[in-house]
Amino acid sequence: MAKADIGVFGSGAWGTALAMTWARKGAKVALWGPFEEEMAQMAATRRHLRLKDVEFPEGLQTSDNPTHAFEAPLWISAMPTQVSPEAWRGLLSRTPQRPELVVHVSKGILQSTHQTLSQALTGVFDVPVGALSGPSFADEVSLGVPTAIVLALPLTVSEERAKALQAQLASEKLRIYLSRDVLGTELCGALKNVLAIAAGLVDGLGLGYNARAALITRGLAEMSRLVEVLGGQPSTVMGLAGMGDLLLTATGPQSRNRTFGEKVGKGQSVEAARNALGGQVIEGMFTCEAALDLGREHGLELPIAAEVLRLLNGERPEEAVRRLMTRSLKSE
Repeated sequence: MAKADIGVFGSGAWGTALAMTWARKGAKVALWGPFEEEMAQMAATRRHLRLKDVEFPEGLQTSDNPTHAFEAPLWISAMPTQVSPEAWRGLLSRTPQRPELVVHVSKGILQSTHQTLSQALTGVFDVPVGALSGPSFADEVSLGVPTAIVLALPLTVSEERAKALQAQLASEKLRIYLSRDVLGTELCGALKNVLAIAAGLVDGLGLGYNARAALITRGLAEMSRLVEVLGGQPSTVMGLAGMGDLLLTATGPQSRNRTFGEKVGKGQSVEAARNALGGQVIEGMFTCEAALDLGREHGLELPIAAEVLRLLNGERPEEAVRRLMTRSLKSE
């Protein structure tokens, strides 16, 4: 087996869709997942359970053994945010190899430390850690639907190397814009999931398009305040990683977070709504409390996130909307 160009660690739909995209372009991609039975099925069928309509390209190899992926010079971390640091410590104990760069594609803030993944993983790897984020549903990327996302790299990566990586990861159907605002990109990707739950709540309650547009717009302002106070750039919030991803996740039917909020808005319990989604990770649930804690640390009000947390704690969805609509009047 030829040495891999890219190692993708995490065999969920998003990591797999990206691996397929890069393999289609001609890269040799090693996709690792931790579950032996699942990876054996993927190897046998050359398909992913949640991306059934698309067969794997020839250059994509799957395995529950990470050896082949370890050999790649570029590692893509595609595991759920909350388990990523611990999972990587376990993986790194199995090899002395280290990549020249890690790019993660997960969205969220760590509940335990309130760190973004680049902050947490830089200490684990001791190599630069970037982020790939933006408005992108895995099923559409796997089908080759035109998509534009952001590759955010730290300044420790030279401009020449950054542009080379941009070219390496872009394809005819996956347009990649380069950013140096890693923190802002990550925070936008995390916070939009909380706001998508709120947008789903509005849909579930049948409050109409006016209310949803207002929720998304005020949510963007809420996101902007927190991103800027934590050191992110305003331009990131107004770009693909911020406004673009929020619009997609708050309106698209494939969005887990929006669908979860919609089900709760229609009267399902939090547990029932999660079960209805097959127990998939609802990142906005984990991010919400961490975002509120960060806001409090910096003296910021995040009223939409606060209502989402109350919702997750079992309060009636109608009350959340009433509180938002009757807050003291302000200037925009």
